[in-house]
Amino acid sequence: MDTTKAKQITDYIFKDVFGMENPFSLGELQRRFAMDIPLPQKVVSALSKKDTWTNSSVEKIASQEEIGDRFKKDEWTVKKKPLRSIQDILKAWEEINYLTGEKYINSRDIIESDSVYNSSDVYRSMSIFDSKNIVFSYKLFDSNYMLASRDNSSCTLGIRVKEAIFCSSGFEISWSNKVSKSMYIHDSFDLFECLFCSHLRSKKYCIANMQFEKEEYFELKKQVVDWILK
Repeated sequence: MDTTKAKQITDYIFKDVFGMENPFSLGELQRRFAMDIPLPQKVVSALSKKDTWTNSSVEKIASQEEIGDRFKKDEWTVKKKPLRSIQDILKAWEEINYLTGEKYINSRDIIESDSVYNSSDVYRSMSIFDSKNIVFSYKLFDSNYMLASRDNSSCTLGIRVKEAIFCSSGFEISWSNKVSKSMYIHDSFDLFECLFCSHLRSKKYCIANMQFEKEEYFELKKQVVDWILK
């Protein structure tokens, strides 16, 4: 994983969701779409003085890789010294205790991320589980090709999808289930090609909970996409 691969992932998601090529850089995508997504922060490692990424505000941080490298040298054992009080114990612990950053378990191709489990191809995200092709996201489970999204499970190809399950190819979908090819949806179930709908069930070609013909729906959808990206 590198910034080139991350850009390719976002380009693929963008075209699926908006039906057009992505005109934005990674930095622009983060500013436009991930402004309220909890993301790992860049800090200086207390061990190496190099940059690392973490989901914590604690100052004494080292990357998982650096901590592993130190283990290879001395297994993190230190020379015994007298400990006569709880204050001595706490001071000794402080000297060897670094909060681990850039934590990945059974994962590959991860960059600038933290707390990633059983996942691959993740860029600047945190708390990612059993997922792949994730950029600028937080707390995703079993998801694929997600951008600027959070608190979802089993979602695919989404931008700004939040607290949703089994949703795909959508933008600004929240607290919903089985919503596809839709934008600005809240608290809805089983929708296809809907815009600005809430509390709706088993519908398609609806805008603001009103039923439209397919042709007029797509005419209005183009205006919505232009408005989002202007």
